[in-house]
Amino acid sequence: MDERYEELAALNALRMLEGEEQRALDGACVSDKELRTLIAELEEATAELALLVPPAEPSAGLKKHIRAQIRSKGGTATFGISRGAILGIAGWALAAGLAVSSIWLWNERSKFIERHDSALKAIAAAIPATDPTEEKKETLSLEDELKSIRAAYEKKQAALNTEIESLRQRETEANNRITQLTAETEALKKQDAEAQFQIASLQSEVWEYRRSEMEVVWDGRRGQGVIMLDKMPRAESGKDYQLWIVDPSQPDPVSAGVITLDDKGSVKTVFKPVVPVGETARFALSVEKKGGVPKKEGQIVFISP
Repeated sequence: MDERYEELAALNALRMLEGEEQRALDGACVSDKELRTLIAELEEATAELALLVPPAEPSAGLKKHIRAQIRSKGGTATFGISRGAILGIAGWALAAGLAVSSIWLWNERSKFIERHDSALKAIAAAIPATDPTEEKKETLSLEDELKSIRAAYEKKQAALNTEIESLRQRETEANNRITQLTAETEALKKQDAEAQFQIASLQSEVWEYRRSEMEVVWDGRRGQGVIMLDKMPRAESGKDYQLWIVDPSQPDPVSAGVITLDDKGSVKTVFKPVVPVGETARFALSVEKKGGVPKKEGQIVFISP
């Protein structure tokens, strides 16, 4: 801070500034917070000092002496007053000024305290008093709500964990099932690869069966097959069609059962020989007695080449 403004602040506290000096100090206070604080502190200190200085009463003959000096100098007594008189007048004026300033500051301080107290009372009246019991109840209510939320969260988390565990078990079961089905599929593929199917289309040299059709699909590994007949004439009364398997290792054809046609002379059915035969075989269809015979007796109408 500029020393010049410190001096002006001191003179201002004694109410000895005026004109340009007063305006310079006022202008500097606008932008200098530190200067404003210094001025306030000096004014407060001046007021407190004024309270400590007892009022000085001028002597009874001072006024007469001053008037006599003025009359003797023809109205201009300024230069004729003694040094002691000037100092006495200056001291009395300074004391009077300090007294007036301190009284003014004290009154302002009292007014400020009164306004401050009134403001506090107004604020206290506007803000309702808080009941400690109510605050405690509100705190407990918030704690209970927090506990409730936490309990609900833990319950949902437990349910979610249970569901996750259930899904994991299902996933494990599904994976096991997939592994099983994959193994079964591979086994079926292997069986299909190993299977030896024989397909035979038989033609008849008998006139009545020239338009008839016969096909056989034979699975030698499993020892069974499928026979398909179409456009077959009805068997005579007391007769049945019987399928035979001709196996080179067998002395006689092996019976594969009686074949029963529908009303249109067609049939598609699975057959199996009464005894095991080789994987490669020939087939024949004959007309036998009703119910079939263990050994071929009747006419053969179809035979494999």
